[in-house]
Amino acid sequence: MTTNTPPKIIQAWVNSIGRATPAQMSSFYCKEAILLATYATLLRGRREIYSYFVDFLNKKNMKCRIVKNFTQQCGRDCQVASGIYEFTFDDADGSQSVVARYSYVVKGNRIINHHSSEDPDV
Repeated sequence: MTTNTPPKIIQAWVNSIGRATPAQMSSFYCKEAILLATYATLLRGRREIYSYFVDFLNKKNMKCRIVKNFTQQCGRDCQVASGIYEFTFDDADGSQSVVARYSYVVKGNRIINHHSSEDPDV
């Protein structure tokens, strides 16, 4: 079954991006999670994910919104969410926008795998 509603933890991740600390953001992930981030090499585990968010969250007025989402149920406690999200923030050049593709694998109530890359169609 596929729905357009993101898993609750993904919506919480999106809602928290502009106000959370690296510790709060990394808490969405399981201890052994893998993050293939847009601007980083493969990150493994909460410690590396935490370090990524130290830099990633260091932007003024950072916001994120889901543009399009498809969630597939993969068993009782596993979901795969794929879609498009947009990040906006301010820097020395003014207001910036980055549209990216994403895939999340959620097991239980934690992210176990997360891939994000800039959308080549934008």
